Amino acid sequence: MVGSAIGLLLLAAAIWLVVSRSGELAQAWAALKEPRPQWIVLLIVGIVGAVSTSALAQSLMLRRMSGVWVPLGEMSGLVTVSTLLNTLPLWPGALGRIGYHRVVHGIPPMRAGIAIVSVRLVGSLTGLLLLAMAWALGGSTALVCVAWASVLVGFGLVSIAQSTRLASAAAGAMWFDLGWAGLRYVAAFELLGLHIDVGTAGALAGTASLASSVPFVGGAPGLREWAVGWMTSRMEVLPDALALGLLADLLVRAATIVVLMPIGILMGRGLSRRLRAAVEALGPGQS
Repeated sequence: MVGSAIGLLLLAAAIWLVVSRSGELAQAWAALKEPRPQWIVLLIVGIVGAVSTSALAQSLMLRRMSGVWVPLGEMSGLVTVSTLLNTLPLWPGALGRIGYHRVVHGIPPMRAGIAIVSVRLVGSLTGLLLLAMAWALGGSTALVCVAWASVLVGFGLVSIAQSTRLASAAAGAMWFDLGWAGLRYVAAFELLGLHIDVGTAGALAGTASLASSVPFVGGAPGLREWAVGWMTSRMEVLPDALALGLLADLLVRAATIVVLMPIGILMGRGLSRRLRAAVEALGPGQS
């Protein structure tokens, strides 16, 4: 409860700062009022693409922890719905997913929980790696892209061994997930009339992943906005870089909700039917 309250206070503070700097951010607001379609499309692609890679990582890690393979379509629906729910305090999306796996797939809550935490831990480590790479290589697009591809090849080589196949494949999926996050920040800044290089996009993606993994605070809105804003001020020489970073992440947050809401409603109906059928199959007193 305390962590959730802190997150909400941070979110309110981020919105207050952006609103209070409306004069300094006039050009960004003006650009946002006349968005270019290609950047809207890129932002949507980054949001939807992240659902698929996150679903793949969750299915792979759940298979490793429980031996049960959840189809990617079903897991994509769970990730979509839980992403929306996790914008609320106390991570209700993650808790709901654990309960769903118990009832529908018979997976013990502890194993499902460990799988979810493991994916988040892998996301933190890969985010830290990408942040270090982007910080070290700076704005060199070629070097950052080569380094990103090299890490992906490394995950592929590790997955050759059967004992590490599922875990390394999950890490590779989360590495792709960071690529989608980088695309989202490129699109968000372009919609604000600003250009960021690949190094900055990678640093922001890594920072967002780390901030989102902070227990009891990172999952809900608040901490990620400030982390992205601070990293923007470190990576880019811009007037009011902190406020621009906050605005860009708020834009990504709002776009994620808008894009995933109709998808979540549609997929949530199918998940609800399957959950009801599983409860009825269990019978009274067993659900």
